[in-house]
Amino acid sequence: MDPNQTIWEYGDYRAFLKAVLDHWKATRKQFSLRWFADRAGFSSHSFIGLVIVGKRNLGPDGVEKIGRIFKLKGPSLDYFRTLVRHNQAETPKEREETLEAMKKARGARDARRLGREHWKYYDRWETPVVRELATWSKDGTDPERLGDMFVPPLKAERIRESIELLQEVGLLRRDGDKWVADDAVVSASEIPGQVLREARTQYLLRAIEASERLPASERHSSWAVLAASRKTLDEVFRLLDEARQNCLAEAVADPEVDGVYVVSLQAFPVARIPRESRRRNG
Repeated sequence: MDPNQTIWEYGDYRAFLKAVLDHWKATRKQFSLRWFADRAGFSSHSFIGLVIVGKRNLGPDGVEKIGRIFKLKGPSLDYFRTLVRHNQAETPKEREETLEAMKKARGARDARRLGREHWKYYDRWETPVVRELATWSKDGTDPERLGDMFVPPLKAERIRESIELLQEVGLLRRDGDKWVADDAVVSASEIPGQVLREARTQYLLRAIEASERLPASERHSSWAVLAASRKTLDEVFRLLDEARQNCLAEAVADPEVDGVYVVSLQAFPVARIPRESRRRNG
């Protein structure tokens, strides 16, 4: 049992804890609540049992301890944090807010993982955009109309080529007088880096064009120069990935789409300080 996978099946964190610990009890000879408490960092070996039966609650520190020993990461850890807040919510408003956050997280996670047959999907930057436009526009079957929706406009022939490719790789299908994308979200987690590098470069070029062509009210660009340690940089990476997941979740839950946007979050080194030259804050 991988807690990162099974957490998504639960709407009750206590049931999730019980399922994981029951599995550990059945598969790990050394397992006991005392063993678990020692390794998780709880002072009382009976605490987690009381949590499972609803006689105790998990505080923020306890949530992080469970997250560490279960090795929850990224979206799975965020979902667990929200799940605990939801189950322990004291007001209707908090229950509603956390439930909505859980729904969005689940929606963003249900992504189709692309394989070798989908590499061509990233050959040209406009192909993913065509997929979204064809799905969300009432004029999705008209290449000329779709081409006119691009900023700046694209020729209809390029739109036709993208649609043919999307059909070929199974990411778009015709249903009567409209196009349908069966998977709201696709994941590039299994696409080789060399395939994605060219795609990223194409989108970076689009970003440069947008910064020169569009007014500030129609785009967002922000940056910061940070002096930080590797530990802090890893936390920055985590926060950026969390922001990406949150953006995706918001988009998945959006009932009315009026455009297709590229959201790019970046962090990279521009200088390195030799160990002998480093100073400390404070």
